[in-house]
Amino acid sequence: MTKLVMRFAMPIMIVLLVGCTSTQQMQVKSNVESITGTIWAGTDSDGDYYEYHFKTNGALHYKSPTGFWKNGTWKQEENEIYMETNNKYTERQGIISGNRMEGQAWNVKGVGGPG
Repeated sequence: MTKLVMRFAMPIMIVLLVGCTSTQQMQVKSNVESITGTIWAGTDSDGDYYEYHFKTNGALHYKSPTGFWKNGTWKQEENEIYMETNNKYTERQGIISGNRMEGQAWNVKGVGGPG
């Protein structure tokens, strides 16, 4: 599993995106505020820094080791989050719980993976 540790930039909040098991994905949904307009940032398990800007209408802008990009999308349904970048080259899904986000990430090269 690909791991990404992220922190919410405004206001300060700690977020963690890590690999999870299928039982963790079956958590009970709860009312979670929209993350529209927020910025989440952190380092993945390879030590690379990423920053995600959750824009209106599902637009996702992000900073990666290769630059700043505006080719991502995101969806939030209650406490579930899904993000994809570069036409689904990389995908992430997870659960928001309080000030944490836990989930999984994978890409077309087979790094990470659902489940």
